[in-house]
Amino acid sequence: MSAEMSVLLLWLVLIQEGAAIRPAVAFTPDYKKIFTTEQITMTCDVGSTIGEGMDYIWYKDSEQVYNGKSYIIQKAETSHSGSYQCQSRPGEISDPARLEVSHGWVILQIPLYVYEGDEINIRCHHYPGYSGGKTRFYKDNRVIRDWSDNAEYYIRDVTKTTAGKYNCTKQIYRRGIYYQYVDVVSLAVHDLFTTPTISVTPQPVITTDKMALTCQTSLPPPPRHNTQLRIAFYREGGIVQGFGVSDTYEVYNVQLEDSGKYSCEVETTDGRVRKRSAETIIQIGELFSSPRIIVINKVMFEGYPFTLICDTTLSTYVRPRDVQFTFYRDGRKVQDSSPSNKYEVQSAQLEDSGNYTCHVRTSIHSTIKISDGHNIWVQELFMTPSLKVTPHSVSKADNMTLTCQTSLPPPPRHNTQLRIAFYREGGIVQGFGVSDTYEVYNVQLEDSGKYSCEVETTDGRVRKRSAETIIQIEGCAVKEMTCEQGFSSVVDGHLQETRTSKAM
Repeated sequence: MSAEMSVLLLWLVLIQEGAAIRPAVAFTPDYKKIFTTEQITMTCDVGSTIGEGMDYIWYKDSEQVYNGKSYIIQKAETSHSGSYQCQSRPGEISDPARLEVSHGWVILQIPLYVYEGDEINIRCHHYPGYSGGKTRFYKDNRVIRDWSDNAEYYIRDVTKTTAGKYNCTKQIYRRGIYYQYVDVVSLAVHDLFTTPTISVTPQPVITTDKMALTCQTSLPPPPRHNTQLRIAFYREGGIVQGFGVSDTYEVYNVQLEDSGKYSCEVETTDGRVRKRSAETIIQIGELFSSPRIIVINKVMFEGYPFTLICDTTLSTYVRPRDVQFTFYRDGRKVQDSSPSNKYEVQSAQLEDSGNYTCHVRTSIHSTIKISDGHNIWVQELFMTPSLKVTPHSVSKADNMTLTCQTSLPPPPRHNTQLRIAFYREGGIVQGFGVSDTYEVYNVQLEDSGKYSCEVETTDGRVRKRSAETIIQIEGCAVKEMTCEQGFSSVVDGHLQETRTSKAM
């Protein structure tokens, strides 16, 4: 087999395997603008010696103009201006490279390709055969170097901020006089390599797995295809694998503490260009999601039921029977660990109000996750009743009225139906009914005692009793020709006494 055939077969293999063999056009000298009469060599760069001896085709403005790896223009003419591409056979066609051939007096020459981290000279060049004088350089219409004899402007470390509009003004000596001529170019800065991205396998990562993080970036086609890069990996901003040639960071037998924000950083070997990926959050062993409390019956009144549900999503690695739920109110346990994710209250009381959380854990791991707090407020269905006695002074043989006072909240429970009962000395004197008053006619001394009332809903869910009120009915006593009559009562433990006097 001939050497040419061997090379051809190798190229075919590279193409089938997806190898990057796209060529690029390179200029020598490395300027994309030249004068007429000057020479330039255009080379089809495939980035390796594999292509030696292969066929190359050159195109100008999409028209084939030459065969061979290097296309040399000995004496350029303005007609040579155009977009040049080359193609290796077999292989892809390059991106177009624009060549400008000028017949003017001054051109500002910049390299064909400018990448981050490059060192470049931009050259204020005058037409061959004439004498040049001083030169001034501008960027974005601002002077960056004033008049000098140096026709080149050196940029040591190219960054994205180097891009912009450059122009130069140069003196040209003609017929005994220096004339000034100007040229303007736009300088674009290409990425030396793309901003890296980080990927992780497997997905998801569970404890005891082997985790591999890969830092992915790409290089441009020639002439920067042979750029050497180094890669480092970070977790929570701290380095976990220093700069090296490997694009992979591996963790064996991962644990929950390996969770965190990971990133990678790529730099050139000389450190001129460095780029870091965005952070990727990796959660190891997400056996179940962070729980949240769902409330059934969100409007709560005393006496009515409510249910809290501790909602979480289990991974495929966890069986429901392995999960335990615990409920807390204001930090105190109200329901022990159990497989049930529900906490039910059949008849809510005011003391059931508070900040509730639920804790979730599995029997196969020590991980515990706690929900955010959820405030529960149990409202009064009606106020605790109080007892009012009229008239204010009750004497023997008077009529006495006891009124049981309470109040209902605004909607949605304004239509709650209540029943009321009255008690004396703990014994019922008027059973439950709709009336809020209890009347005693022609009171006697034996009607004295401790009175209270009780209010309940018609379904008996909520019942509240007032404090006891002591009512003392007093008779008539002859003392210095007066009769002292009245009653004394104790309301909520405080003695109240009323006396009236009348002549006999």
